[in-house]
Amino acid sequence: MRRKIKDPKVTWSLKSSKALLEELDKEAKANGKTRSEIANDRLRHYATPLTPELLVLLQDKGIEKYVQMKADQPEEAVKIVEEVMKLWNRLK
Repeated sequence: MRRKIKDPKVTWSLKSSKALLEELDKEAKANGKTRSEIANDRLRHYATPLTPELLVLLQDKGIEKYVQMKADQPEEAVKIVEEVMKLWNRLK
């Protein structure tokens, strides 16, 4: 009896820069996965790219919230800014 594959794999060609290929290889090696697994993971989980416009919007919203809270809750406002900066640094 033949086993049915729920989601069959398909081979397709994709053009990318050599730097991206090397980046995928490096990440795959570091995580003990194949380059295809890393590429599929990126395609599946990065549906919304972090464009410069989106990053600016995120920072503007963080600053706006900080300004709103600063007068009434200065400690909480500083904590939020520190958390936003940690996230911002992860995106770089």
